[in-house]
Amino acid sequence: MMGKEYRVSIATLTDYHLQDFIRCPYQFYVYHIEKISTQENWRKMVQLVVNQVVSRYYKLPPVSQTTKKVMELIDEHWRVMDVRHFESKIHYYTALAKITDHLIQSLTSGKNEYPPLFLYEKFHMNIDELGTDLSLTLDVAEWSTNSFIIKKYLIDINEEMNVLFIHMISVFCQKAFGRLPERIEIISLMDGEMNKYIPTMNDVSDGLEYLNIIKNRIQDPKNYLKTDCLTVCNSCS
Repeated sequence: MMGKEYRVSIATLTDYHLQDFIRCPYQFYVYHIEKISTQENWRKMVQLVVNQVVSRYYKLPPVSQTTKKVMELIDEHWRVMDVRHFESKIHYYTALAKITDHLIQSLTSGKNEYPPLFLYEKFHMNIDELGTDLSLTLDVAEWSTNSFIIKKYLIDINEEMNVLFIHMISVFCQKAFGRLPERIEIISLMDGEMNKYIPTMNDVSDGLEYLNIIKNRIQDPKNYLKTDCLTVCNSCS
């Protein structure tokens, strides 16, 4: 039982920690703070497959970046998937069909003449205004005319997740590179939706304020009390 004065210590704010916290604070506490292993859920497993497929696709020469190759990469990596981690067989095959369709659409929509600036590179730096380190993985960063474009491939997103990544990417790029990306693209692969956003310096100041709020929420033990089973996700421990 957590004491009233207990505070969760946060040495580093990472993108995957914040995603998990936004989805379900209780499960975040069990897995990341108590270090209790929970059953792998389908979303995390599919995200790993997507990361592998996108990474390998972008490493191919332009002539090999085809629809057929995307399908081959998905087939190769999807084999490790266990249907039992999904809600049903229908859910399993529906997820496979949607992810395949939307990955093909996104990846083959334009030819990549130059290698990406970054490809699933993890960056780590101290942010004085947060009093902590910030860790962020940039999925794909492509050169643009004036700057660069950041692409984030996610299984599904909601408004909170959108806000999280816009703020994290804006803060991190300005602090680490001294400039903002020309555009941020967040691709939701279950529904094929792409959110495009042009960041400004206001997003940096708003982002610092937002991340401080999230940090304080994570550190407050009251956010981990499971008091109402109707308000937590189905995959909770």
